[in-house]
Amino acid sequence: MSAFSAASTAAAAISVAAMSVAAMSVAAMSAAVAISAATAVHAVSAAEQPRTSQTVVITLVGDAGFAPNNARVRADGVRRHGRFQGWSATTAGIAGEVNGDLNFMNVETVVTDRNDLARDRKGQKAPFNFRTHPNGLRHLVGIGFNVLSLANNHSMDYGLAGMKETLRHVNELRAKGIRAAAGLGMNREQASRPQLMRVKGNQIAFSAIGIVTNNLARHRAGAHKPGQIAYRFDDDFALSIARLARAKAAYRILSIHYGLEGQVRADGRQFKDYRAMAVLGKGIDLVVGHHAHVVRAVEIANGKVIFYGLGNFLHHGTANMTQKGICKDYGLMARLYLRRGSNGHLRARAIEAIPLTNTHRKPVPLRGGKGAARIYALNYLGRKLGDGRGGKVHGVSFTPQSDGRGLYCFPGAAGDPGGIGRLCRSWRSAPPMPRRLRRRIIRSCAR
Repeated sequence: MSAFSAASTAAAAISVAAMSVAAMSVAAMSAAVAISAATAVHAVSAAEQPRTSQTVVITLVGDAGFAPNNARVRADGVRRHGRFQGWSATTAGIAGEVNGDLNFMNVETVVTDRNDLARDRKGQKAPFNFRTHPNGLRHLVGIGFNVLSLANNHSMDYGLAGMKETLRHVNELRAKGIRAAAGLGMNREQASRPQLMRVKGNQIAFSAIGIVTNNLARHRAGAHKPGQIAYRFDDDFALSIARLARAKAAYRILSIHYGLEGQVRADGRQFKDYRAMAVLGKGIDLVVGHHAHVVRAVEIANGKVIFYGLGNFLHHGTANMTQKGICKDYGLMARLYLRRGSNGHLRARAIEAIPLTNTHRKPVPLRGGKGAARIYALNYLGRKLGDGRGGKVHGVSFTPQSDGRGLYCFPGAAGDPGGIGRLCRSWRSAPPMPRRLRRRIIRSCAR
């Protein structure tokens, strides 16, 4: 992520466990990575979440991190523009929604308690460098986030020392609930390695890949070199999706940090890589995109789901998006409901879309008509997607709900047993965009 409007940021993906990296050899690190993570899923009552023994719920958000550009970290919270927030204050309006079996975020920051690390200027005149105190990440894990992408253009903001700090602190938090973290490693094999999780008896695989600023070779993992598995390097992307496709799993998730900042339209590279190569070519079940700071459309291809861009979630280094227009002034939280089929594989049955505001400081859901208006904007972008042949590849149109969120149910989901059936029983296809919103949405979503 680079600068977008006043101070932008994004977060991405890693896939390694790191223990006291400074004191470990690469061989010892490899052994540590193999250690299975402790499981601590945020518990929610059946009344709150529709689920059965055959149902898995995944919550998704975009870029996360604390602290403005090159700011000093502190143990008790974050300060932006002279205003201080404790950790719990930053998530007070959204913590209750982080209630899936798996809860994903893109950690777009170095994680360290050190203020003496030298910033990497990344070949830029005015670089953005982000670091977050481990207590900030500990807080996000404590409210339920347990699947982390560490692969993004801020993972190396404080050089190799900062990357090792991130790996060390992420590894320490595995005992507190992190199930998977992917995209960084002490070598290319580790950085590209799929992470495996056992969730309600289902094996789920997760990988992450992301851009590195200016395609810097020193940030890219090598055969014997620490770094990130790097999107925009074709061999890295091919390796990532091939390894994920080979993983023995009932469901496969790929996180990708990429996209022209501020642009709401998915681009040709995304259609080629996300849809054609990852989903249709390799059978990846879920692709989660982020980086552009704005929300992009959602697509279904052969029953598999692609989020082209979730926008910002919670990052004090990003711009205040609230005045950017109806198509760009929100972030997206998504909730995906999966059900195990007779073949043992999980498949998507319903998707909730929850528009968020104040992502630069304290995210909260947009309720009622304000949330519904953003759902119509998201649907407008979705209608631009698809392969033109109808049916197998199409953009998602969500039906606005009274509380401001959107809901999409797959064919037949209303007849599913348990909570998914209850969620979808009264669902109807999305209505047309209201005339009163049409001009605003078309103008704001033009590019």
